[in-house]
Amino acid sequence: MTLIYQNYHRHSMYSNIRITDSVVSNEEYAVRAKELGHGIISSCEHYYQGRYIESHEMAQKYGLKFLFAAEAGWVKDRFEKDRSNCHIILAAKNENGRQAINDILSEASISGYYYQPRIDIPLILSLPKDDVWITSACVAAWKYEDADDIMLQFANHFGNNFYLEVQYHDTDMQKDLNKRIIDLANKHNLNIIMGCDSHYIHPEQEQERTDFLNSKGLFYEDENGWYL
Repeated sequence: MTLIYQNYHRHSMYSNIRITDSVVSNEEYAVRAKELGHGIISSCEHYYQGRYIESHEMAQKYGLKFLFAAEAGWVKDRFEKDRSNCHIILAAKNENGRQAINDILSEASISGYYYQPRIDIPLILSLPKDDVWITSACVAAWKYEDADDIMLQFANHFGNNFYLEVQYHDTDMQKDLNKRIIDLANKHNLNIIMGCDSHYIHPEQEQERTDFLNSKGLFYEDENGWYL
């Protein structure tokens, strides 16, 4: 059996609305997905679901499946002044899932906004467990001391639709987290998924992104060793 990786965790220029992060377009992702024999294009952006109408159009244009997704920011309690802004991937399996994710992301901007839109644990657990996929996203998901217990809470609710996400960054933090995730998954029989967390497509675009960040006066020190 041949397994084809699907790049569900990616960011385009539409993430720049919330975090200055990328210079590539949805169409560039669609073209590369087609070239590599992938089957999807995701709308995943930082803190929201991206310009998902365009992602849907690109899916139709290039013969791909459209995946409605977001890398949301979450805290334990959105009514508290908590700037932890942990990350989590929310993806819809069907229309009911899409609507439910839209609802809680809207609530993040209504009752959960504090510097950034934030969902919280009750909102995450309000999602229909059979209609969504949830992953633990990047290292930013694990900011709370009891993060393992929170992940187990999500796993107990969403069952096989919840995944602990490992990534390929060459940093001590990522390597330590990957080991922690593997241990947690083995102990509790949880699913693991590999996320790219891609911010550009071709190696030469690294400099384009760096130039773009520099033009905004930005430099992300914690990205040393990241494979973006």
